[in-house]
Amino acid sequence: MMNKTLVAAAAILVGIGGSAQAMTDLDVVAWKGNVAQPAGLPELIKRFEEQNPDIKVDLSYVSRKDVDKVVPPRLQSGNPPDVTMVDASLVALWGGAGFLSDLGEDHDWYKKMLPSVKKVMTLDGKVLAYPLEIVGMGNFVNMDLLKKAGIDKAPVTIDELKTACTALADKGISPMIFSGGFSAMLYVGANGINPKGPSPAEFGNGDLKFADDPNYNAALDSVRDLVAAKCFDPKLQAALDPWATAPQAFRSGTVAMLPHGAWNISDFAKVDGLNFEFAPMPSSFSKDGLALDLVGPGWAIPKDAAHAEAARKWIEFFAKPENLNVFLSVENAYSPYSGDATPPPKFSGPYTAARKAGDSILWPFSNEEFPKQLQSEWENSLTGFLLNLDKPNKDTLDRWDESVEDNL
Repeated sequence: MMNKTLVAAAAILVGIGGSAQAMTDLDVVAWKGNVAQPAGLPELIKRFEEQNPDIKVDLSYVSRKDVDKVVPPRLQSGNPPDVTMVDASLVALWGGAGFLSDLGEDHDWYKKMLPSVKKVMTLDGKVLAYPLEIVGMGNFVNMDLLKKAGIDKAPVTIDELKTACTALADKGISPMIFSGGFSAMLYVGANGINPKGPSPAEFGNGDLKFADDPNYNAALDSVRDLVAAKCFDPKLQAALDPWATAPQAFRSGTVAMLPHGAWNISDFAKVDGLNFEFAPMPSSFSKDGLALDLVGPGWAIPKDAAHAEAARKWIEFFAKPENLNVFLSVENAYSPYSGDATPPPKFSGPYTAARKAGDSILWPFSNEEFPKQLQSEWENSLTGFLLNLDKPNKDTLDRWDESVEDNL
């Protein structure tokens, strides 16, 4: 009897040991999931582990600017993370080098993926990433300040914007932030990129020239019109920090409008008494304004992932709407999939209306239609343009064309 008991006990211990050895540590690298940008990941990781008790998620937060330094050596050495966050530029770079696995087309989520997003997440017929979100870029509007100027809706056309600026300025209210490093770029893009005109890719590959295009010339001309309408002081805006000073000015309630990204919604919503809406960019191309959709990050599985099966479970977990919606809700983002019952971001009624009306574009810097280095050229040249509005449009637009040529 004693021997049988010992044998049984040994069998139990072996079983316990076997279960412990079967636990999979899923190595995930992401530039979301920390305290500043939780993106719902702490809650989702807990839920995933409850549904997959044999998998433990080891999430490593790496900022986007550091991902380019941290992940490539692991890819090249054959010791990559099991899952890594990617964006369009990384899909093109790492996928083009053969470092990412083909996720395949035999998934419901792939069939529901918006066609415009498919182009970003696939390469040479291979599905290299599961996209997580589309993030809006538009115009934050302080509705209480507009009301003081006798305006009851967010301006979405150029004429409405100029009227609002003049009315606000006449009431002693600062109308608008127009930082050269970001806000100006969004405005010029919304008025230079004609949704029904040539593809931005034709400018990004050099087939068409910015300097020859009437829409981009008109966009720069309209910046001068905004200055004439008292929207902003161009020289003051040229020096404004778009990432710290500009959002803080809007949070303080001292300025009526801020062209920026929807990632600010959560922060602005915490401010007591700040009554705001997130609207599309005022545009000459639509009576509803133009929503600038940014293709956000996605999940990819490196080719040499040690736990590819567990990694695929991670992606399939996010593919369930009830899980993806947690991520989207915290991010104040839209789903990149059709047919999902995803609530629109809070405070974004006008922006959502523009999207539903079909007045939206994918921001060409987020889907690789414009080369990456062109963005810094836009930022720098528009800052210079604000410092000297008298110089010809050609001086600014030629810089963009030269940047494209340098990338060819």
